[in-house]
Amino acid sequence: MLRLLTAVVLSLSVATLAQAAAGVADYPMKAEQVADGVYAIVSPATDFPNEENLGWNSNAAFVITSEGLLVFDTGSSETIGKALLKTIRTVSDAPIKWVINSHSHGDHWLGNGAFVAEKPHEMIASDVAIDLMKKNGFEWIGRFSTMSGGATGSFTPVPAKDAVTQAMERKFGDLHVQILFSDHSHSPGDIVFWLPQKKVLLTGDTMYTGRPPATFDANVQQWIAFLAEMGELQPKVVIPGHGPVAGAESIASLHDYFDTLWSLVAEGFEAGKMDYEIAPDVKERMKRFETDYAGLYDRLGESVSHVYLQVEEAMF
Repeated sequence: MLRLLTAVVLSLSVATLAQAAAGVADYPMKAEQVADGVYAIVSPATDFPNEENLGWNSNAAFVITSEGLLVFDTGSSETIGKALLKTIRTVSDAPIKWVINSHSHGDHWLGNGAFVAEKPHEMIASDVAIDLMKKNGFEWIGRFSTMSGGATGSFTPVPAKDAVTQAMERKFGDLHVQILFSDHSHSPGDIVFWLPQKKVLLTGDTMYTGRPPATFDANVQQWIAFLAEMGELQPKVVIPGHGPVAGAESIASLHDYFDTLWSLVAEGFEAGKMDYEIAPDVKERMKRFETDYAGLYDRLGESVSHVYLQVEEAMF
């Protein structure tokens, strides 16, 4: 009987992954209206792409404008991009005029291919991010396919093609946007969209809520500075790259998290300790963040190591 049940479970698992690869997986997506004409599609995942979440671990958003839709981030694969498009169409049949990629990490742009048939007027990212997409696209596809047990599938990456090279203000239909450059906070080439008319901030991975941030590609001192800059905008709604939609208080919380992490690591470095010697003390003294960032200790150790190298560099 046990063998039979195991075979059934494996059969269902393989069938589910096969459906995902075919683009028909039933991802638990829904469009949540967070402001007038602004919708968030939030992943419930709290980890990297894996077999359980079928590769879908990042958030997306879209905005209805007078000329069509602006889509912000497209997910980890074409399969996920198709599911996002299907979810968007439950709200609006307006043409998709603009696709924005917040940065070059694959879970935020590999879904671009699903939107090509919509013939968007522009597919926008920073020039730095576009170069990294072209360089690392196939590597991201292979990595996510392995991590998700094949759920994200195999496909040709479609990098953004319309580069922005500096912070600017522009209109998308009747939507006024301030495009902010993070100057390599979470990753090289991060951009953020501030919608002042709606008091909404589309942040990509410069903001995390509900789970600790990834720092493997980050400049943490710059991230602290950029969080202070975003906080000054006093948004009513923050749509993060990962985690639930939140308010301005989430920016202050993440700023406190990184400021505390940097200070503790710097204190240990100045005492002549190595990163592995500092980590236990950091984990103990950052316990207060556990309620806001689920899985804190799974991520904090590696972040101590990342920050340690940056503290060392800053000292010389």
